[in-house]
This record gives sequence, structure tokens and C-alpha cells, in this order.
Amino acid sequence: MRWETLFESRRFLDDTARTAPNRNAFQIDQDRIVFSRPFRRLQQKTQVHPLPFNAHVRNRLLHTLEVASVGRSLGFTVGSELAAELRGAGHTPDDLGYLVQAVCLAHDIGNPPFGHAGEEVISGFMGQWLDGKGRASGLALDDDLRFFDGNAQGFRILTRADGYRERGGLKLTHASLGAFLKYPWGGHDPRAMRGRRPGVKFNHFATEATAFTDVMAACGLEGPHPRHPAVWLMEAADDITYGLADLEDAVELDMVPYKDYEALVAPLGEVTAERLAREDSLIQKVALLRSKAIGRMIGAVAEAFCAHHPAIMRGELAAGNSLIKLSDERLRAPFRAIQDRNSDTLYFHPRKAEFEIGACDVLEKTLTVFIEAALAYYRAEGEVSDVPAPSRQALSLMQDYHPRPGFSASETIRCAVDFVAGMTDNYAAHLAARLRGL
Repeated sequence: MRWETLFESRRFLDDTARTAPNRNAFQIDQDRIVFSRPFRRLQQKTQVHPLPFNAHVRNRLLHTLEVASVGRSLGFTVGSELAAELRGAGHTPDDLGYLVQAVCLAHDIGNPPFGHAGEEVISGFMGQWLDGKGRASGLALDDDLRFFDGNAQGFRILTRADGYRERGGLKLTHASLGAFLKYPWGGHDPRAMRGRRPGVKFNHFATEATAFTDVMAACGLEGPHPRHPAVWLMEAADDITYGLADLEDAVELDMVPYKDYEALVAPLGEVTAERLAREDSLIQKVALLRSKAIGRMIGAVAEAFCAHHPAIMRGELAAGNSLIKLSDERLRAPFRAIQDRNSDTLYFHPRKAEFEIGACDVLEKTLTVFIEAALAYYRAEGEVSDVPAPSRQALSLMQDYHPRPGFSASETIRCAVDFVAGMTDNYAAHLAARLRGL
């Protein structure tokens, strides 16, 4: 892979690269993402703790902004190490920093209500629907309707479903779209499997197969594991941020004692007891521990990237080898201890489990109503007046995601999934109750 094509600044579905006097192409991408409606909805989507009552606890939007901050620093740090190489391609360390920051801003834009629990509910429901009512409909439907992944939904949002709908989505640069492809394959690819479950981690649906191919070609993504180099930095920024922030939020919610947090994070940031003693509140101590830990992790990840840079550029490094796993063991071990504590204490906490069980009921109700409406619309060949009244009323709620005449059956059903997946936690819960007449 070559930096000249990896920084491809032509915009999706546009043959020309447009320049602006006061912003580079990737800063423009950032602005388009930040001002989009799906990005704004992240403020009421679950990060880890659903519907938190405490405003200091991160939602998906705050998490995204923090990831973008870490990602920019990572991109600039690596870019500085590779400055001569980048200059040879006509770029600067700032360009890599801006590109990584842009893709970090977009990295969770396709996540459904209730986080990863929502992904599982949508996948489970759609698989059952496709094997039942979908098959009984007699329609030629894409088999990957049975799968749902926030990464694939995000690519659909960026290239098709939002912004300039059907005309290039948010019209980002090919470079930002390429750097968004964390899992550059479709749902039926064997690499999308986790354990025995197919279609868990992938980056495009069949409806966006052409867009995916175009982006891969434009960026020159090649090799057995054709990931854009910026993907590795975005992924590391996400891992660093949620690893530390999830534990910090648990302290805020009294789910983890501060002393446990200090014992886990101090070794990572090499913060001594004497240095902590100079801070006069727990809030300041937590902030100090977090900032020192992030700083050291940025340095370690940048070193790991540079050490594996040739393999990354040849597309030889497999996706499972995150930069954190490849970093110095002296940092990797304490960070792994933090991840283990999060997994043991937070991700199956009773409060979180209660909300996720409720999420199943909420999403199944909304999917049932809006898929039925979309199917009725397709059978009526786009004539809304011929759609039965309940489905016609449901269609009126879909706004930006209302299907259009001429859409394929699969694309029409995807519109219903777009609408449900785009809901905030609050709206999904509210609407499900209303649809039951409550």
C-alpha cells in the first residue's frame, strides 16, 4: 500500500478532489461527521451504562469525542516518526492526525440503541424473521439481512443512508471511508465469525458491496489483511479510551472503589503515591491517573505501529493483532488487568443486565412494526395510499429513512432496520411503549 493512495482526497461518488483555503480534506470530513444527525444521536446512546442518571458518566457521544482526541494524538505521533516518508507522498504528520481524528469521530456512528446488546438483538431478530416471514414472502432477499454489525451500519450511513441519501451519504473522502473499514469484508466472510456465530464483525452489507469495492480500490487497500494503516490507530485509540473510561465511570457510579481504580491504573501511568498525595480530591487523583496512563499508552502504541509498519503497509498484519497486544509487555500487562476487571465487574453488572433484557423487548417490538410497514410499502410498489392504515402510519414516522419507490426488496427492508438502529435509547423505549398503546 502507498501513502499517495491511502490519503486519497477525492470524495465518494465525486471524481474531483476539492480544496478549501482554510481546511484540509480530512478536517472537512470531521465537520461533516460532527454536523450530521446520526452523530448528534450518539448523545443518548449507551456506551456501557444504559440511561445513566449521572451526567459525568459517558454516553456514546462523549466516548467518541474522547477517542477522537486520543486518535489525533496517536496519528500525529506516528506521523512525526514517519515524517520523511509522508513528505515523500506530499503529506505531513498533521494530515495523519486529522485523518485518524476524522475516522475516530465516525467509528461508532452506526451503533444501535443499547450498544452491543442492541446489535445482538437486531441480528437475532432479523435471522428469525428472514427464515420465517422473509422466506414466506417469496421475495428475493439478501441473506445478509440476518446479520447486523454497527461497523457495517456505519459504512451504510456514511456512504448511502444519511446526508445526501442515495447520492454518496456524507460524501467523505475515500481516505476516511477506507480508514473506517475496521473489518474489510462482508457478513458471510469466515473472518466475520466469532466463535461459532457467523456475521458478527464485518464492515458492509450486500446493499453497499459496490461502495465497499470502490473505496478499497480508490485507497489501494491490498494484501491478505487489507486494512488502512489509520484503522490500527483508530482501533487503539478506542481500546485505550474505553478501557480506562469504563473503569472511571464505574468509580463514579460506586460500582468499583477508588482504591481499586488507583491500584489498577497507577502502574500503567507510573504514578507514585507521593505524586498522588499532592492532589487534594479523588476527582483530581482520578484525572491525574487517567491522563498519565493515556500518555504512556499513546507512546507505546506509536512504537508498536512503527515496529510493525512494514507489515502493516503490505497488508500482512491480521486484524486480531491489535497494536495494544503488540506493545511493550510492561504496559500491556497492567492494561490487560484493567480490561479483565472491566469484564468481570461491569459488563455483566445486574443494572446493565436489566436494561439489556429490556432492550430485547423494545427492539423486537419496533422491528416488528417497521419491517411489516416496509414490506407492505414494497408490495404496494411505492404507492403509500395502497398501504394498510397501520403500516401507513408507521411509515410516516420513519422520516429520513422512509423507503423510496424503485428500491429493491432488501433495500426497502434495510430502511426499517436503519430507522430502528438509528434510534436513541430513550426514543426506542418511549416508542415501543407507545406502539403497545401505553
